[in-house]
Amino acid sequence: MISGIVEDYLTTIYRLEEIYGYAKTTHIAKELNVKPATVTKVINKLVNKGLVTRVKYRGMKLTKKGRVIAEKIIRKHRILEVFLSDFLGFNLYESHRLAHQLEHMPDKLVERIYEKLGKPSLCPHGNLIPGAEGGELPKAISLWEATEGKCYKVLRIAGELNYVLSKLNDIGIDIGTVIKLLMARGTYYELSVGPDKAKVMFDDLVLRSLYVKEVKCAG
Repeated sequence: MISGIVEDYLTTIYRLEEIYGYAKTTHIAKELNVKPATVTKVINKLVNKGLVTRVKYRGMKLTKKGRVIAEKIIRKHRILEVFLSDFLGFNLYESHRLAHQLEHMPDKLVERIYEKLGKPSLCPHGNLIPGAEGGELPKAISLWEATEGKCYKVLRIAGELNYVLSKLNDIGIDIGTVIKLLMARGTYYELSVGPDKAKVMFDDLVLRSLYVKEVKCAG
């Protein structure tokens, strides 16, 4: 039986792979709110169990065995997010947080919910539900690739990391929110958000998580 700690590490690596293609120790530590030394210790155990492999000069990736475990959990999580968001009306951050608490519901119950929801292929954050048929990610670029002075609509929040969703929730960025890129300097970007033009600064992890399409700036 896989422990909750192992599940959290495997799903966090899965989510980071959706953003970067691999997972760094620092990003895992930030997401799980633990020290990098703790991450290294756990990763060593996961490598020995054949669940994680190291990528030279980059970080970690899931093995086939590790991905099977992670995808099963992520599938349940994203199905439950759809239920919590579309059926019960919770916002993106709340649906993610509550889905994490409900991930250990019986598979049979979650699959029944999936059937009743019409077998969705995407979660509310715009990410694929593992095992769903016919799903396509929205055509978009990461905010990291955006151009200064242009406006963009948010289509997807890759990875759905707690760290990222919490920041977005605090400043009111949701799927469909229009943002304007005011400045791009290194790994920090300055944006204006929504009609109130509130200015915010984002770091690399948030920038690479947000997928957007260019739209005409209002006014």
